[in-house]
Amino acid sequence: MSTRKKAVSGIIWTFSESLINKGFGFVTAVVLGNILSINDFGLIAMISLFVQVGNTIVESGFGNSLIRTKDADDGDYSSVFWMNLGLGVIMYLLLYVASPWIASYFDQPILSSLIRWYCLAFIISAFSTVQLSILSSQLQFRSITLISIPSAILGPLIAILMAYFGFGVWSLVALYLVSQIVQSLGLWYVSKWRPSFIFKKEKAKTHFFFGYKLLLSALLDTAFKNIYNFIIGKRYTVDALGYFDRGRAVNEYPTSILTNIVSKVTYPLLSNIQDNKTETSNAYKQIIRTSLFINAPMMLALAAMAPLIFELFWKEKWLPAVPYFQIVCLASMLYPIHSVNLNILKVYSRTNLFLRLEIIKKILMALCIAIAWNFGILGLAWSIVASSFLALLVNTYYSKELIGYSTKQQLVEMLPTLLISGAMYLVMKQVISLLEGNVLILQILISFIAGFIFYFGICWIIKSKQLLFIIKTIKSYSS
Repeated sequence: MSTRKKAVSGIIWTFSESLINKGFGFVTAVVLGNILSINDFGLIAMISLFVQVGNTIVESGFGNSLIRTKDADDGDYSSVFWMNLGLGVIMYLLLYVASPWIASYFDQPILSSLIRWYCLAFIISAFSTVQLSILSSQLQFRSITLISIPSAILGPLIAILMAYFGFGVWSLVALYLVSQIVQSLGLWYVSKWRPSFIFKKEKAKTHFFFGYKLLLSALLDTAFKNIYNFIIGKRYTVDALGYFDRGRAVNEYPTSILTNIVSKVTYPLLSNIQDNKTETSNAYKQIIRTSLFINAPMMLALAAMAPLIFELFWKEKWLPAVPYFQIVCLASMLYPIHSVNLNILKVYSRTNLFLRLEIIKKILMALCIAIAWNFGILGLAWSIVASSFLALLVNTYYSKELIGYSTKQQLVEMLPTLLISGAMYLVMKQVISLLEGNVLILQILISFIAGFIFYFGICWIIKSKQLLFIIKTIKSYSS
């Protein structure tokens, strides 16, 4: 199979996986959002910083090292397996001991028990990190997609039942744990590899020195992404944090679909062709252009329809979350671009640059947060947008050196897509204004169709390279 067909196949199956997971996730969010209280979601948001940091340490970057290692053997796999499992146990024990202090910081005693149960997922996921890396390196995205279906169904089903019978916030804990357990069991069932009781120091050292810089980078990224909840949870009410977190969380459903495709497919794909720098460069450039071409209009369309969407699914209960959702849409337009710009550093083993860029971005992000601090929660939300655009400038800095694609070139090629997407947003807002008072679903459908026709119509008129590339790729794959 050609590189293009492998890429398209990977995109299709990864898109299917993301659509299944996020589709069920969104339905679950709608149902639970109508059953549970805002306070329940706020409590989970309070512990998100610690949970995400723990998850990052367990994933640790060693799996990425396995994916890019062309001659990986059982010594590599088993050594990484035991490192991941050890990290999972250590992280769980640390948070188990620290949980009373965390509960005291937020003045919410229940957080201690929530952390001790929720963080069991560290150990559960550590059991299947290697299996997932093996399947990813082999571009077995179809298998990964099929594995995700049971966890996408069983976790939400149990959570909804628990919420219905009055278990409150514990239904959210069950959602996470059950999904992790089923996912890990599925990966063990599909993958034929099993860990051996061996630990090769040299193998472990190789993967550690590749992965530890990615780990430090990921820790910085995770900590700063979740620092908002840490600040808001301490300074404002649990309900205020619940609205902010739900606005961001709902935004992640559509955003993460494309970001996951870009991240999961491009890394193993570019790793497989890394020796051919011309092919790698061409693939990289096309991924950048196409990602923005799809993601920018999607995010701005959702921002335009946000009040209608929230009212349709959650009535007036969650309307205060709408402004946060809309603001974060501006930042998330660029998330897939960030992902592929960072992947190219991993492909060429430039993890030192990866870490350096992450430190620079977090310094800039800290400055944005410091400036936004006195402007309330909305100010903090806008600092996410500022940080995302600054991160674009930082992430693209080394692209010219590695594959000859400078920051200026990327920005110039992004501009038409951003301008057309912005015009589409204004068209959709005008259509919604004209339809005010009609049935919500009708307003959503008509405004979406109007935006879709406007965006792709303009792209067709100007003969957009990205649109023509997508059409050509679909035709070549289907032939």
